[in-house]
Amino acid sequence: MKYILFFTLLTLPFFQACAGDQHHGKAEAIQLDNGKRWIANSETTSGIADMQAILAKYEGQTSEVATRQAMRAELETTFQSIFKQCTMTGPAHDQLHNYLLPMKALFEKIEGNNTTEAEAAIGQLKQHLKDYQTFFQ
Repeated sequence: MKYILFFTLLTLPFFQACAGDQHHGKAEAIQLDNGKRWIANSETTSGIADMQAILAKYEGQTSEVATRQAMRAELETTFQSIFKQCTMTGPAHDQLHNYLLPMKALFEKIEGNNTTEAEAAIGQLKQHLKDYQTFFQ
C-alpha cells in the first residue's frame, strides 16, 4: 500500500506539469508523424536511455521482491524526471504521453509478489523502451 501511495505522489507533478494535456489518465495508441518519427527533447531521450541502463543493472537479479522494489523506485524516479523536464508541445507531446503512460502499469507489476508476472512485466518494459526509437528521435 505504501508503494501505491509513493507512486501516486511521484506522478502527481506529472499531472500538474502537463495541465494542458488532454490525455491525463488514458493513453491512446502511439502514432507516427505522417510516417516519420517525432522529434523528442534530449532530456526525454536521455531519460529513456537511463531507464534502459537501470534494467540492465538489475539484469538477472530480479527474483527477489526487495530487488524489484529497488529497481522500480529507480525507474519511477527517472520516469518522473522525464515529465519534469518535458519541454515538448503539440502533437509530439501528446504522442510522448501516449508512449509513457503504459509504463505505469508495468511498474506496478514489476514489484508484485508474483515473480512470473513481474518478470513478464520487466520483459515488456524492456521492449517498450526499445520501441521508443520507433516513434521518437
